[in-house]
Amino acid sequence: MESTSLTRSPGQILRSLWRPFLWVPLVVLVAGLTVTAFTAEQLANHTRILAEHAYRAQHDALVNRLHAQAVAQSPERQVEEWLASVFSTPYPNLASIRVDTLERHTKMPLFQSGALFALDDSRSLRSEIDLDQHHWLITTMPDNTLFRQKADTARYATWTAGAIITAIGVVLTLLLCARIHALRDQLNHRLLATEKLDQQLGNIQVEKSILRQALNDSEQRSRDLVALSGAMIGELDEQGCIGFISANVAEWLERAPADLSGTPFEDLVAPDNRSNFRRALAAARSEKQMHRIDLALLTADQDENIVPATLRILALQDPVHGFTGYRISARPAAS
Repeated sequence: MESTSLTRSPGQILRSLWRPFLWVPLVVLVAGLTVTAFTAEQLANHTRILAEHAYRAQHDALVNRLHAQAVAQSPERQVEEWLASVFSTPYPNLASIRVDTLERHTKMPLFQSGALFALDDSRSLRSEIDLDQHHWLITTMPDNTLFRQKADTARYATWTAGAIITAIGVVLTLLLCARIHALRDQLNHRLLATEKLDQQLGNIQVEKSILRQALNDSEQRSRDLVALSGAMIGELDEQGCIGFISANVAEWLERAPADLSGTPFEDLVAPDNRSNFRRALAAARSEKQMHRIDLALLTADQDENIVPATLRILALQDPVHGFTGYRISARPAAS
């Protein structure tokens, strides 16, 4: 695994990192910055428009105030002093307030407050005021820095919030994509392990089939050899009862092998030879060697019809359970 990773080129490593997850955080980053920039400009423009509306409302309020207080103006009071008293309240959103008379041509204003510079005609507002005795022109100019500050404040706030949200989204996306990449690697490793296990299982199935075929061939060979030998083969349990006996018993004793299952083999032995048979079983079990005994076996037709046979007995020993029974073979006795 390590040698494979060491032989990979840098381009392959970058492509392997790019494909799983890096493009997703990049899309989130670009989308977040784009939406933030658009929203910031929209809010800045909206804030600027609201500031302009506030400036227009303040200009209209000045005109209405001038109309309202003109009724209470004292005739003996100078116009300049009266205008100064009317506009004595500070107006933070206005850079300059100027009142000119339209009754005569003069460049000198009746009243001016704020900055003493040329008015910005693009944003300045003018209104004619026609009072009973006066015909004036009131001009106001907004504080342009205030518009910029409010727009910049909205822009900066939007950019800050958007950048924080975008950063959180990018970090969470990176973590999720890294998790997905790790899970994908785990899935690939498990798929490889599953393929190996499937291959091993297939090999085991083939070996099992081969072993089963070999076992079947061995069993068939054993049955054939038993049939060719002419001997009667059987297995007895610990009590000497028949667990298996070959088909030759039908030819010898005219008994079906299935009918003898669970029958004590001693019942097939002539009564005169049964004591010798029991001693042979005990000797084979105690000495753990094969014993040979000549005896007579009974057929199924009548007890007087006997078959002389040579019986070989071998006690079976299991490493775990110890003594498990006997294995016997019988051949016709030599005449």
